[in-house]
Amino acid sequence: MSHSSILLCTIGTGNIDQLRETLIEPLKKSIHKGEWTQVILLPSQLTTEHATLLQREVQDVPIDIRALPLAGAEDDVDICFGHFDQVIEEQLASGVSPTRLLADFTRGTKAMSAALVLAAVRHDLPQLRYISGGKRDQRGMVVAGTEIVSEVKTTIATARKRLDDAHQLFRRGNFAAVLDLLPDPASPFAGVWPDELNSVASFVRPLARYNAAWDRLDYRGAATIELPVVPAPSKWKAFEPTPEVRQWVSQLAIPLPDDARAREEPLRWLAIDLLANGERRLRDQQFEDALIRAYRVLELVGQLRLGKQGIHSDDLPEDDPVVKKFQEELAKKKQNPIDRLPNQKLAASREQVARLLKRFGDPLAQKLLDLANVGQIKVTRRNYSALIHGFESVSGSDPEPLRELYKRLDTLLRDDDETHAPQWLAVARRLDYGATAQD
Repeated sequence: MSHSSILLCTIGTGNIDQLRETLIEPLKKSIHKGEWTQVILLPSQLTTEHATLLQREVQDVPIDIRALPLAGAEDDVDICFGHFDQVIEEQLASGVSPTRLLADFTRGTKAMSAALVLAAVRHDLPQLRYISGGKRDQRGMVVAGTEIVSEVKTTIATARKRLDDAHQLFRRGNFAAVLDLLPDPASPFAGVWPDELNSVASFVRPLARYNAAWDRLDYRGAATIELPVVPAPSKWKAFEPTPEVRQWVSQLAIPLPDDARAREEPLRWLAIDLLANGERRLRDQQFEDALIRAYRVLELVGQLRLGKQGIHSDDLPEDDPVVKKFQEELAKKKQNPIDRLPNQKLAASREQVARLLKRFGDPLAQKLLDLANVGQIKVTRRNYSALIHGFESVSGSDPEPLRELYKRLDTLLRDDDETHAPQWLAVARRLDYGATAQD
């Protein structure tokens, strides 16, 4: 053991007629196996005297006594757990690493032993200690002096619990937390996990990195992540990217072409992925973020449909007759003209794009105009959000208006491309594992 470790021991009654043989000497054996900076004895009110006797007889290591607070508590697992948990928590709060704490649960009631094991596992103590019998007499009782001090690792249980927690985090879309929870295979902590469970963590971590990058719209970053080539552990198969998902993310990672018509399809992919991304923000009650994504989806549909005409929304051809006439109409009606950027290019707003599309005869133009101004929460309210130009939330705390808005956007995307949109929406929504994964 490390020279700077702390031993915690439950203290029971032992055999009253053979107190020294059945309690004091076995505990001394446990204490003297290892080098400790401190030993903490955990007696009941009834056995505090035994702990005091042991404290007097062991002079080569500091011993602290932390008795259960109530008489009779030694038979109540909950009270025992609360007390032992607090003792361990105090040590950790003082800067002691869990790896420096070792819990001996041998001597004490069954309730005390169970409680100390639970408290130790809760705080990720990697090992437990118990004193087992060596020789036994004719009655089946352990012969005094033949006891064996044994240790057992808790890491199998704690590793499985962490993997269970990681599974739930995947279901909730909290991929960054998975990376914090599971050990990096290169870290020292990973070395204490069993090989079998370490291999599962090694499989899961790149999946979490891939999904985290996709979820934050870093498509290029996601596409560069090397995913596991070994078969997925059974519990994790639902989270393994399908070929369709990999293709989807890969095509989103491709840089946009310069040609406006060539941009139509990539912008459609982006609009669909942003809709699914916004639905996840809505799921997580990030309503302002969901509203901003909704606005961008509506804007993108207008931009990609304008691309069908061979026109960039931020580089309108001034000599195009439709554009020229539209500019004249705006001036005549004393409405805001199409903006001229510092590079002297004409850039149309979301509404101006929709109005231009109407002049080009686009069948979705009127829907683009109408959708911006229907519902309890209008996408144009996004401009007044604290995340854009305003100073407060504009989406409130009721998810229903946003759900209705997203339903209308879903319909718009399906109207935009009846052939491919349903399939692409299904692929983009794969990242919401709470809705798509089954245990």
